[in-house]
Amino acid sequence: MYIGHVGAALAAKRVRPGIGLLPLLIATYTPDWVDTGMCLAGAYDPVGMLSHSVPAVLSLALLGLGCYALVTHDWTGALIIAAVIVSHMFLDWITGYKPTWRGGPMIGLKLYDHPIADFAAEGLVIVVGTLLYARTLPTRQRPWLDVSIMLGALIALQLTIDVAHLLMKTLPKC
Repeated sequence: MYIGHVGAALAAKRVRPGIGLLPLLIATYTPDWVDTGMCLAGAYDPVGMLSHSVPAVLSLALLGLGCYALVTHDWTGALIIAAVIVSHMFLDWITGYKPTWRGGPMIGLKLYDHPIADFAAEGLVIVVGTLLYARTLPTRQRPWLDVSIMLGALIALQLTIDVAHLLMKTLPKC
């Protein structure tokens, strides 16, 4: 999942409106941040064992839970941050093909190989997340124009990624 992860962060905001969007966005992309850091350090793990496997994601979720709770003293919010990190793994199983654990099976629907199906799946997550997020805004001042622009921008970004995958069958990860 690419931009669809933002939908998970937006939906989590509905569960606990007091959590800022920045921590939720950091949480939703945490496994990808680990991938990026490893890539920049020249230690990229193409199998994703250190960033996207079940043990790696659970470790990152515990780390996120601890860091958020330490800074905010909000244990419920910390649990939501951890759940958002774990959601990354489940969403990636829809669109990608990811490891479970060392020596374990790879799982996923591989929608990345089918950009139109990927766009539909990610678009659905984006729309649902945006609609849930919109419900967190003040009732009398709900800025539907701003939410619509945000939704359009997220869908446009996802469309750009999927069109790129249609035109270029192999894009390097790192």
